[in-house]
Amino acid sequence: MPVYIVLGKLTNRAIETNKSIKERDAMVGKTIRDAGGTLLSYYYTIGRYDFVATLEMPSAEILTRVLLEMSRWGTMITETMTAINPVDMY
Repeated sequence: MPVYIVLGKLTNRAIETNKSIKERDAMVGKTIRDAGGTLLSYYYTIGRYDFVATLEMPSAEILTRVLLEMSRWGTMITETMTAINPVDMY
């Protein structure tokens, strides 16, 4: 299954509703699982991005639908990259 790296920034709305951060994180995991994917790792970061996640998804199209759905929450802006295992490069 393809692996993707998602870099994200939290919006002002996310910061204002900080009390629901655990609920929002749980919703992210559930949304990914419901789409047939797996959240491999998820970290809050300091710097240009507020979080980074790695996940497996059945396809780029399904990932796009998931990210669009989560974007409607108004709490994050994302940038996504496809990850390629070095073994697959040889």
